[in-house]
Amino acid sequence: MRKLIIVASLALALCGCAAPDSVRRQALSNCQSVGISEKEPQFASCMQAFRLQNEQDRLEQSYHDALTAERDDSRDHHPSIYVH
Repeated sequence: MRKLIIVASLALALCGCAAPDSVRRQALSNCQSVGISEKEPQFASCMQAFRLQNEQDRLEQSYHDALTAERDDSRDHHPSIYVH
């Protein structure tokens, strides 16, 4: 069971690192819209910049979602336990 959990965790980590195809397509479109084609030497840097920007945007959104998350107080309610 422990090995299964480790393998599943590793698989999730690897999937999380890969850029989705939609992000790659968007980065390609953005690079081409500013005049950088796939044959130019700056193309790889442009693609990486747009991918990193997308990742930063996702991280910021997750952070703001975590800040506004509501706590579920129903799990903390124990009528038989009194704290003095």
